[in-house]
This record gives sequence, structure tokens and C-alpha cells, in this order.
Amino acid sequence: MTVNVLACQFNLKDDLVFIHMPVTQTNLTAELVKEQLQQAGYGRCLLLQDQIKNLVVEYQQVQQKIKQQLQAEGHVLKYKVAERKHAVLSIEISSDAMIATAEITAAYGGNPISANDAVKAGQEAGIVFGFQKEQILHLVAQASRAEPGSKTKADIAQGKLPTPGRDSVFELLIRDMSNRSKQPVARSEGKVDLRDFGAIASVKAGEALMRRHPPTKGKEGMTVTGTRLSALDGQQLPWGAAEGSAVSAENPDLLVASRDGMPRLLDACVAVDEVFVINKVDAGSGHIIFKGAVVINGDVAEAMKVVAGGNVFVKGLFEGDLIESGGDITIGGAIIGHQVGEVGEDTELSTVVRAKGNVQCTLAQYASIKCAGRLTVSKQLLHCQVEADSVIAGTEEKANGKIVGGRYYLGNGLRCGNLGAPSGSLLQIVLNKQMDPLIEKQNVLRTSLVGLKAEMELVKQHVEQLKQMEKSPAVQEQMSAMVEEFEEHRSIASAFIADIKHLEEQRRQLLLSVCVEVTQQLFAGVETSFGNEILKTKKEYGASRIRLSEQGVVVEPL
Repeated sequence: MTVNVLACQFNLKDDLVFIHMPVTQTNLTAELVKEQLQQAGYGRCLLLQDQIKNLVVEYQQVQQKIKQQLQAEGHVLKYKVAERKHAVLSIEISSDAMIATAEITAAYGGNPISANDAVKAGQEAGIVFGFQKEQILHLVAQASRAEPGSKTKADIAQGKLPTPGRDSVFELLIRDMSNRSKQPVARSEGKVDLRDFGAIASVKAGEALMRRHPPTKGKEGMTVTGTRLSALDGQQLPWGAAEGSAVSAENPDLLVASRDGMPRLLDACVAVDEVFVINKVDAGSGHIIFKGAVVINGDVAEAMKVVAGGNVFVKGLFEGDLIESGGDITIGGAIIGHQVGEVGEDTELSTVVRAKGNVQCTLAQYASIKCAGRLTVSKQLLHCQVEADSVIAGTEEKANGKIVGGRYYLGNGLRCGNLGAPSGSLLQIVLNKQMDPLIEKQNVLRTSLVGLKAEMELVKQHVEQLKQMEKSPAVQEQMSAMVEEFEEHRSIASAFIADIKHLEEQRRQLLLSVCVEVTQQLFAGVETSFGNEILKTKKEYGASRIRLSEQGVVVEPL
């Protein structure tokens, strides 16, 4: 193929571009050669810079002879000045054969890689599963527009991980107290009475409580090279044990109530607590201590105690000394305590609330509240000491309640509308409840590691002493036993170190996942701790989030 451009000609042969350049009085430069190549359609080819340089030098030499009339015009110089290279495709399969990556080196004026080329090359490399059509089309389109010689890479095939089967699922068939506490009753005029949650959940003997759905089969996966990856099937989980319920005689996957009472949700089962109902608790009724659920239709007076094995529901106010529950505590009114001393980490408060489940109330003040689950206060939380998994002031949908003063030891954060007060009352939030057990485990492992290293040092010294002794069979046997013991200790020490590192990473991830969310106003004087990192706000903020970042504790807009 020959292309005429001005006085020169270009010829393509075996992917090499040759120039036929007649020497004239007109000067020739490397830039002019490149410009002529561009106009001739070879601009994307790989320029052979040395050849172009040699061409220009020889051209100038011949031109000089022409000027000196030592040679006539028209002498033709022939040089290869460019090379056409087709696009190059390489395929790489990951070590686990779950990802196949294609890399295209863009063509120098040659043929691009097509989608069919990519698929065919993948198949030749051993890929039989998981081709990603959209990724391949995007890759070849991007590479065709790329600068010659540049590299473009993308994943063109992806394996499928095995999906383990789902274990048995337990479906609750009735409402328990935790469901009920989130659904206040709406009045006919459209208003909501936060103290009225309707009828207390109860069941009759024989009523269905929970259904166990069977486990599912696992779905096998496959590598891009076609190797099948087996998957574990789900496990049939056993029913939990709880008083007041039993597995149906007709259906082993159905749990029914064995007596009348109040349902209480547990792991893989439902307890049905006997219910003790009383209008109010005061000096006339005495303290209430009952193994089942307790329902109090009125108030609990000062200095009174309520201790129950199941859920506790108080429709009115709680001003007593102690309320303790083996399940949830729901108080339709407020928890009213009193300050015995200055509020601080060890302040004594008059009212104690303890639950193995959740606690819910309208307002709480000067109370010590400890629960394994969530504390939900619909209105205000004032100068309380709280230990809980999490705290919400307001509702799940709209956290608009207020929290003023007190100390909060939490595992999974806090959400509210207003946090703190203009007066700057002491308010401490410590988000270490999940982390502290990990730190304790780390400390135990570190102590064990120190002791183990000391034992290893003694064994090492003993081996060195044996080396100085006469090499009798008995000594050799003893030395062999010592070396074996040392290696066992070293293996255990390595495992301890790995466990310590794993716990540290687990602790770090937990710290980064918890936060404090304030939907309206965050005041100055709020102290928040994440591990050893502490931040005390020095000014007021609008809607904000307090969290731990890689740079430390930060306050950012919500």
C-alpha cells in the first residue's frame, strides 16, 4: 500500500512504515516527518525516533551536496520511520481462581482487541465460568480510545462463592412486650397517649407461640476455571428451654403455650410467665417479688421494690428504690429518682432499674439504669447513670428527645435530639462496653504470654547446660525432650500473639462502628470516650455525629 503526501511517499510492509523522501532545497525536520506521518494516517504508529533522526541527518548531508552542485536534486532516501503494533491482551487468573483480569496494551496504529478476542483469550487461558459481559465491553471500548502503548485493566470473569445454607429460623407468632412497647395507642381525635400501650400481651394454654422453619440447602460455588466449590447445608437448630411453653405433640416445628400468661421472647423459644397483676405498689401492698411477669396498673411509690423473673409493666410512675426484671421493663410514665450526692461516676442515686432485656419509659431522672438491651426514653433523660447496649431518646423513627447530664456506659451508641445543656452540666458518654471484655481477654493473654516466655527461657538454659555435659544416650534423650518442650511453648506463644492481634483488630473495628447521633443540638461540655480517645465539646453544634476516625474523635455534621 502506498500513500502520497506532498513530495514524499509512505509504504507499509510487514507492519513497518517506510518513507521515500526525495531530497530537495526544502529543509526537512523531525517534526515535519511526524506531521507527514500524521497526515498519511500513520500518526498512532510507534515512531522510530532514531530512524527519523538518521533520515534528517542524511537528508541534510545530501541537501548540502545539492547546494554545492555536487549532486542533482531528486535523490530518494528510504527509511523505516514507524512501526504498526497491534493491541496486546494478557489474562491473569487469581491464585484462588475466583477472579480473572485482562490487561490490554493499546495498539500503535494496529488492530484493537475486540470483545470476542477477549472472551476467546480467556477461554484459552482456562476460563469457563463467570464472564462479565459489561466489564468486557467497557474494557475493550476504553482500550480502543486509550493512548498507544498505555495499559487498561479490568476484571472480565468472576467466580461464585458458595452460599451456606440458612440455619433454622424461628418465627414469632405472637406479640411480646418488646413489640408492644413501640406501639402507643392513638386516640380517636388523632392524639397519642404515650402512657397507654393498649392491652398487655397475653396468651392462652395451647396457643401457638413460635414456628421453626427448616434449614435450607447450601448452594455450591464455582471458580472461573470451573472447579466446583461445595457449600455447607444449614443446621437444624434445637428448641430452647423455657417455662410455660412446649413443643406441639402434632408438629415438632411448632411451640405452644402450656399455660396462660404473658409471653417473653428468648433465644429459640418463648417463655410464658405467670402474671401477677396489682393496681399499685406502696406501703399497703409491700414489696413485690414474683417469679413470673408483673403488671402494675398504677404507680410504684417511694422506697418500694419490684423484683420479677419475667417482664414488668408499670402503667404509671415509678418512684421506688428498685425495679428488677428477668426480661423487659416498660414504664408508661416516668422514672423519678433523687440525687443523694454530687453527680459523677460513683454518685449514689435513690432509684435503681435493672433488666436483662430492654427498658422503656417516658422520662427518667436521677436513676441508675442497667439493661442488657436498649434504653428508650420518649421525652427526657436527666442526670442518670446508664449502662446499656444503646440509648434512644425519642423514638426509633424520630430521635428527638433530650439528654441532660449523667454518665452513660454503652456498647452500640446513643441517639437523641438534644445532648447536653446550656449550663454545661457534667455529661459523660463512654462507648467501651463491648471493648472492655476484649481488653480483659488481651490482658489475660499477655500475662499468659509473659509466663510462657519465662518458661521458654528456663528450658533454653537447661538445654544449654545439657550441651556442656557428656553426650550419653540419657543426656541426648533429655535434650530431645527439652527441645520438643521448647517448640511446643513457642507454638503456643505464637497462637497467643495471633489471638492478641485479632482481638486488637476486633476492638478497633468496634470502636470505628459505634457513634453518638444528635439530630437537633449538641451543647458544650459533653465528654465522649472511645477506648482511650476522649473528646469534650467546647462549643454548640447543630445536628451532629460524634465518632472515632483514624485521626481521633471527631464531630461532623449529621
